[in-house]
Amino acid sequence: MSIVHDQAMHYIYQQVLERLLSHMSQAQRASLQLLIQRLLVAAGGPEYIGTFRLLVMQGGDRRSARLLAILRAAQLSIALRAPVTFQLRVVVICVPGVSSALIEHHEQSFNALFMHDDVRVQLQTLEAGVITPFSRPAAVAAEHWNLSRDAMLLFGHLVDARPEAVLGSRVQLELAAALRLALEGQPWADALVTAMPLRQRRRYLAWARRGLRLAGDAGSATLHHCMATLADRLGQLHAVAGSPLDEPGTLGCEPLAQVPLRVIALDDLLPQLLGDGELDQMMGCFEPSRETLPLAALLDPLALAQLHELRAQCSKQATPRQTLHLVCHKGVSMQHSPQQVRFANAYGINPIQLTCMLHSPFADQGKGLELFLQCCHRDMLVALPYLHRALQGKPCPEAVKDWLVSTSGLTLVQLRAIYAGRLHRSARRLLANLARRDVHLAWLAPAPETGALACKGHADGA
Repeated sequence: MSIVHDQAMHYIYQQVLERLLSHMSQAQRASLQLLIQRLLVAAGGPEYIGTFRLLVMQGGDRRSARLLAILRAAQLSIALRAPVTFQLRVVVICVPGVSSALIEHHEQSFNALFMHDDVRVQLQTLEAGVITPFSRPAAVAAEHWNLSRDAMLLFGHLVDARPEAVLGSRVQLELAAALRLALEGQPWADALVTAMPLRQRRRYLAWARRGLRLAGDAGSATLHHCMATLADRLGQLHAVAGSPLDEPGTLGCEPLAQVPLRVIALDDLLPQLLGDGELDQMMGCFEPSRETLPLAALLDPLALAQLHELRAQCSKQATPRQTLHLVCHKGVSMQHSPQQVRFANAYGINPIQLTCMLHSPFADQGKGLELFLQCCHRDMLVALPYLHRALQGKPCPEAVKDWLVSTSGLTLVQLRAIYAGRLHRSARRLLANLARRDVHLAWLAPAPETGALACKGHADGA
């Protein structure tokens, strides 16, 4: 029975390969042969290809899907010529608020490439720090994202609440920490395949070195030798940046592994392999928003758009009637779009708390607190002195403390630290450096205001 099964599977894989090749252009088929030769050399020769393990971090954009299709074609092509072929491990990183449509797209791509039942392929999902076999998972409980939630809120209140900064280079640290988790406790991969061009890789490495140097890591000169080492150090840096109010620790400076995790880059083949063609028809339709740059391939682009939408609402002129309609002590606002609510709920943050973060009212001894109340919570203006007392650690009514916690999503200890600006110097330098880059690691101009978000017309109804 096993022989019949193997023959049937061999026939199916051959059909998948033929279908893949039929959807490739002549240039793509030629580049595929060059890729196969490169993988054979990287493995040490055809005799070692059966134990060669490739790792792919699967993004939700066109380039990631095309790269996966090309690697699958290479895997099946080698299998037709030799008794064995390389092993492929695909890790789908799920960030908070990831849409079900994106998960469905991954499922459609894997089905089109017939990857689920192939023992040479390992499909996994990494979500909230847990690695599981890939499936259509139910929504992860919001409490599993507590670290990401607190890190985002603290960053917005302490440093920069602009959407590009909140979901910028700080998210790159989260993704590096995810790669670190993907490599921990798993069979060691020999190489990581990436479709990131050389220019972006150099920018990423320079950004990583600077961040580690600001955190006191003196061993960043050798990071380019091993991707696992880089991910490990950036994972530690992510923990430091996510808890800026804690005493900063020393980053571990572990030696390189005996067998470094190499990066296989395909710069010279990318224009042909990942160019427009019929592969998209085979892999399924893409949303227009999925045409992203390489460094943002693992981030849900809707999240940034949703924060921009909410920030735009915060900056609109508020009339007294609109303000009263926005106030809701139960943390639910009907003035926000379903997309904003989905993004907020994924982190366990309600829209009222997101609005509070975008105003950053508690920094600099509550410099923007009165303006925030005039814009969004006019009924709390009478309690302004008590709010300052609570943030200073002085006695005040419990209802005031409860309002601060429910409105901000942070604890009183965290709020008082934000109010007093209690940040270690190294943590302040690190967070300021993170705020200077967006998710593509492009330069961000300094924020025009360090306190609360400007809210036009706050005096109209005061």
